[in-house]
Amino acid sequence: MFGSEAYYATPFTFDIEAVAQEIETSVIGISGRATNISDGLGLALKRMGESDAASKVVILLSDGVNNAGATKPLGVAELAARMGVRVHTIALGPKDLESAEEGERGVVDARTLRAIAEVSGGESFRVRTTEDLQQVADALDRLEANDSDGLAAEVYRDYWPWPAAAAALLCLFVIARDPA
Repeated sequence: MFGSEAYYATPFTFDIEAVAQEIETSVIGISGRATNISDGLGLALKRMGESDAASKVVILLSDGVNNAGATKPLGVAELAARMGVRVHTIALGPKDLESAEEGERGVVDARTLRAIAEVSGGESFRVRTTEDLQQVADALDRLEANDSDGLAAEVYRDYWPWPAAAAALLCLFVIARDPA
């Protein structure tokens, strides 16, 4: 997650419910009121650099207006490409920067987000409605298909009490049979 500053909301995990809960309980503006795409993407790349995953993907959901930080988003997208990380971008908002009136709030710099995706080998998506977002989720599922459902949980059960109880009963039986 990022605003003026970037931070990890959750570690890498297959626990989709935990990630969803973190997103639902996040507060807009907690990391600042600006948009620092470069630091957010850079932090994701730093975490990815330590991963030995066969496929590395970042999904960047933003309005695309980078108004904080010293690094340019396209420079970080080039780094992602060199690292073999695809960045899929989702431009979220009602109006594009190109078609909005000057000074209008809530506009999306879809052009920058398209460029980030293109440079890194990812896809760019435009979302205006909840239905659009669902279609993007379906498209991402197809683009980044994975045969695995995640890591299987290992369940441990203690079976030692059964042989221990049998041994104790056998000892009691031997003691009870021996009158001496």
